Amino acid sequence: MISGSTATPFEYEQFIILIWLFIILITVLMLFLCYLYLSMRRSLQRENDSLSFSHLAIEGIEIERRRVSRELHDVVLPLLKETEVSDLIRGICMELTPPDFSRLSLKESLADLCQKFTKRSNINFSYKIDDDSSFTGLGSENQLHLYRMVQESLTNIEKHSKAGEAVLVVRRHVRDSTGFILVCVSDDGIGLTRPGDIDAPAERKETFGMRSLKQRAAIIGAELDFISESGNGLMVRILVPEGQN
Repeated sequence: MISGSTATPFEYEQFIILIWLFIILITVLMLFLCYLYLSMRRSLQRENDSLSFSHLAIEGIEIERRRVSRELHDVVLPLLKETEVSDLIRGICMELTPPDFSRLSLKESLADLCQKFTKRSNINFSYKIDDDSSFTGLGSENQLHLYRMVQESLTNIEKHSKAGEAVLVVRRHVRDSTGFILVCVSDDGIGLTRPGDIDAPAERKETFGMRSLKQRAAIIGAELDFISESGNGLMVRILVPEGQN
């Protein structure tokens, strides 16, 4: 212990050095905490900007889908006779136009989507949507996002997978007392090509549809996983909270 009456010049100098070291340590710590706070704030801002951009991009896509559907239906179809081409265009219009969730439930819309996929594809397709899957807590906008995610997954299977079989499963999932809707779309095709997979098939790299899936998942707060090994098929796994609006 240092007292004013007994401290030697050396002890006093050591005491001053300790005080300065303490001040420097506190200053460095405060600067580090400020840097950490600013970094987290910038990261959060970038995340919010990215989410806002994704929302605007998806909204723009939906607007364009509706516009193209109207143009095809109102302008192109009247010029065609009843042929396979006119039937094809009608099918495209129906795919582009979002379901009317005020008239049909998401469950009915997904079932209709699956039936159409079964008819037009050469893939042995089956689906199971559990009766206890509740979509009412999602809201119409998020129901549309989930519908489009399933639609994109089926389109990717049809265009890129080279699969012989595919399955859709929709069921309720509980984790840590929280209710979720679990959606799994899987196939037995070539799988997903990843960076570095030199010998993997080149036909199934990340597509525009897969990027759209990631954007929609971010918007509705869903967990999205692509589970795949090259040559062993692909599973798209979507886990969305039931009460997400």
